[in-house]
Amino acid sequence: MRNDKRLLIGKAGKNIAIVQECSTAWEIGKGLIGKEKPVLNRDNLYEGLLLRIPGWRQKFSGFINSIHMIGMKYLISVFWIYDSKIVDKVIAFPGFHVYSPSHPSSAVLELPEMAFCEFNVGDLITISNIDHPICSQTE
Repeated sequence: MRNDKRLLIGKAGKNIAIVQECSTAWEIGKGLIGKEKPVLNRDNLYEGLLLRIPGWRQKFSGFINSIHMIGMKYLISVFWIYDSKIVDKVIAFPGFHVYSPSHPSSAVLELPEMAFCEFNVGDLITISNIDHPICSQTE
């Protein structure tokens, strides 16, 4: 069954992105492959994915929590998160590339490449549930 859970990602009281949560092995492995290039939506929020790393893998860094870019056709910003904190980030290039975090992580945030400067390592973020793909919580 496909997970259609949408989440709002923010920092310091500002809404930054609206993402689809991915938690199954298939969703996590596929990521953004085959999807349209992520953009800003009509509320000027970045669109992307939040990949939830399974519990036993959260205590590891390196390859076990890596993302691959095989099959991708565009750049993306990738942020590794642990305990609501950005612990690593990278601009990921299409092709046969694999990117691994330098710290343990519980989730991976995939956004458009232009979102790279929105978060820095050490930033605390908020992840909130929303009921509808169009964010009604923005001001």
